Amino acid sequence: MSRTLRFAILALALLAASAAAWRWYSTRATADRQSSAAPTADSRPKAAPRALEFALAELHTVSPSRIARSIPITGTLSATQQTIVKARVAGDILDINAREGSSVRAGQLIARIDPTDFELRVRERLANVRSAEAQFEQAQRTLENNRALLAKNFISQNAFDNSLSASDVAKAALESARAQLEQARKALADTQIVAPMSGQIAQRFAQPGEKVSPDSRLFSIIDLSSMEIEAAVPASEVGLVRIGQPVRLRIEGVDTEQPGQVLRINPSTQQGTRSVLIYVGIQQRDNRIRAGLFAQGTLSVDEKSGVIVIPVAAIRELAGRRVVYAIEQSMVVEREVKTGVIDETATAPNGSIGAAEIVSGLKAGERIVAVNLGVLRAGSPALEKAAPKAP
Repeated sequence: MSRTLRFAILALALLAASAAAWRWYSTRATADRQSSAAPTADSRPKAAPRALEFALAELHTVSPSRIARSIPITGTLSATQQTIVKARVAGDILDINAREGSSVRAGQLIARIDPTDFELRVRERLANVRSAEAQFEQAQRTLENNRALLAKNFISQNAFDNSLSASDVAKAALESARAQLEQARKALADTQIVAPMSGQIAQRFAQPGEKVSPDSRLFSIIDLSSMEIEAAVPASEVGLVRIGQPVRLRIEGVDTEQPGQVLRINPSTQQGTRSVLIYVGIQQRDNRIRAGLFAQGTLSVDEKSGVIVIPVAAIRELAGRRVVYAIEQSMVVEREVKTGVIDETATAPNGSIGAAEIVSGLKAGERIVAVNLGVLRAGSPALEKAAPKAP
């Protein structure tokens, strides 16, 4: 190859390299201009955080209130006064004047047993009394005559003593006859079955025409004006129970709460359960309350007044801390709180179930989130929905 040709090829290669370098430089410069002209992600304006909107029922204004630790109790209602009416004499039932559910008064006639045999027995005993009275009167006249004769020495002392003994025997026979008459009259009266107490007939065990014997059950009567519940309290907590303490009761089938109080405390524990029985009395205030109904209640102990009380649902557990979300200057703020008495069964100030005493962390007048809405973000704006307008 000639020298001239080699020089031409080298010149063409340099020219091609220069053109490629120029194209690369032009493309990079354009990209840099576009990159410098476009805004970066960090330079874009940030969007404002979305406000949390709360309903009126979800917020609560803190205020001083009352709280007490409660012991739950359960039991079955029973009448304080109840009795079983039994027959005292044997016989056929003539009629029954009361049925289940009937109200009766003390002394009211509720059934009759056939009195025929007992009336005849009374007549017999009455005749025996009259006979004994005649014999006693004759013995008395004989005694008086013999006493006069003895004074005149017309009879011996032995004859007088015999007449005196006969008078005593006649007197004893008269007293026996009178006692038998009273017994017969009582048996006749027992054919009239009367209510021993006021109340209602719970059960009737006999029917008209049925023959009964002494101690046969006829009626069960209960007085619903005074009821009580037998409930077990753990031995560890019975030391807090006192006679007269108030109890709030919920009875099945009755929608209103019934007040009661502790009447008695059993002096011993129950074997196996290590619990102590207490007896809670209620006064009948609702005609729907019946013996045998199941009741649940709470016995209030360790009562406090004028303390900060909030719903239990408002308290959150975060990393071992107890916090409450409050609304301050339209922002959600997190408040760490210390609790005191907690009653899971009590009605909180906002009407929910479960109340807690706040020892520190909140003060009266503050607005808090009173329901469980999960973990909220502190610092988020907060809005309160307006109450709907009445139509």
